[in-house]
Amino acid sequence: MRRATILLSILTAALFVACLSLYVQTRRDADAMTALRQSERGARASYDRTVQEISAIQDSLNAIAVDATQSLTNLGAERRLSPTGASETLARIAGLRTRIQSLESRLQQSDVRIASLDRMVKQLKQGLAEKEQAVARLGGQVDSLRINVTDLTASVEEGHTMIAAQSDTLAQTRRELGTIYYVIGSQKDLVKGGVVAARGGVLGLGKTLRPTGNVDPATLHPVDTDEQTVIPIAATKARVITAQSPASYSIEPVNGQLELHILDPHEFRKVRHLVIVTA
Repeated sequence: MRRATILLSILTAALFVACLSLYVQTRRDADAMTALRQSERGARASYDRTVQEISAIQDSLNAIAVDATQSLTNLGAERRLSPTGASETLARIAGLRTRIQSLESRLQQSDVRIASLDRMVKQLKQGLAEKEQAVARLGGQVDSLRINVTDLTASVEEGHTMIAAQSDTLAQTRRELGTIYYVIGSQKDLVKGGVVAARGGVLGLGKTLRPTGNVDPATLHPVDTDEQTVIPIAATKARVITAQSPASYSIEPVNGQLELHILDPHEFRKVRHLVIVTA
C-alpha cells in the first residue's frame, strides 16, 4: 500500500511538471503569436502608409504638366516654362526628390522588404528623372524662343519705323499734290503787287486782267483741297482769273459774303495757283 502511494505521488509530481511545462510553452507560444500579430499589423500599417505616400508623390508628379515629348507649340506651354514657371517646376521636382529619397531611406532601414514597394519607388524615381529632363529640354527651347522673340521684336520695331517713315512720306506727298496756293485782292492791289496785269485792248480800252506768274510767295495762302473745299471771300463780288476749270468750282453768296466751293478737287488743282479778284 505504501509503495502504491509513493508511486502515485511520483506520477502526480510528473504530471504536475508536465502540465506546468505545457502551460509555460503555451504561454510562450501565445506571447509569440501576439507579438507576431502586432508585428504583422505594424508591417501592414507601414505598408499602407508607404503606398499612400507613393500615391501622393505620384499624384504630385503627374500634376507637373510637362510631357517628355512636349514641344512649345502654344503660348500656354511657353508660359509654363517661362523663367518663373520653370523655377516653380524645378522647385516642385526638388521637393519630390527629397520625399522619394526619404521614403527610400525608410524602406532600406525597415526590417520588412517588399519587392512591390521597391518597384514603385523605382518607377517614381524614373518618372521624376523624365520630368526633370523634359523641363531642361523645354527650358532650352524657351531660351531659343526668347532669342527669336527678341530678334522678331527688333525686326517689328524696325518695320514700324520704316512704315511710319513711309507713311509720313506718303502723307507729305499727298499734301503736296493736294495743295494749291491762292491770293485774293482787289484789282488795284493785285496790279500793284505784280500779281496780275492788264493786257490787250486798244487805246487803253478792253484790257483783260491776266496773272503775271510772278507772285511773292509770302502773299500766297495754301489750302489742302483734299481736306478743305471752301475758300471764304470777304467781298460781295469776285471772279477767278486763273485757268481753273469753271466746272470744278462755284462762287456762292453765304451770309452776306462769298465762298468759293471746290466741286472737283482733282480737276481744280490741275492749276496750282488761284487768283481771285474782288470788287
